[in-house]
Amino acid sequence: MCRRWTGAAFATLVWFPRSAVHWTGEPTVFRSSPIAVRTHCGLCGTPLSLGYDSRDDIAFAVGSLEDPQSVTPTHHYGVEGRLPWVDIGRDLPVRITKERW
Repeated sequence: MCRRWTGAAFATLVWFPRSAVHWTGEPTVFRSSPIAVRTHCGLCGTPLSLGYDSRDDIAFAVGSLEDPQSVTPTHHYGVEGRLPWVDIGRDLPVRITKERW
């Protein structure tokens, strides 16, 4: 689902507590599965966030941040869906996706 949401080979996400998120505008909300909601900018369509119903945090697309270079990767998630020509590089921990939608 991340590839379809971003239109890219993978999504680069950073997680924040929901209580720390303050919207400056009203995003467009899309229920992408029975367990998750995704948002887009209502003006330009940029993918913004992913939120699981069961979690107290929300993931934002790193490319949507004003200062994306301030984010440092900590792990690779969902590598079982990696396209064969993608080299994930870096010696970071790998996590397998538990949910399937």
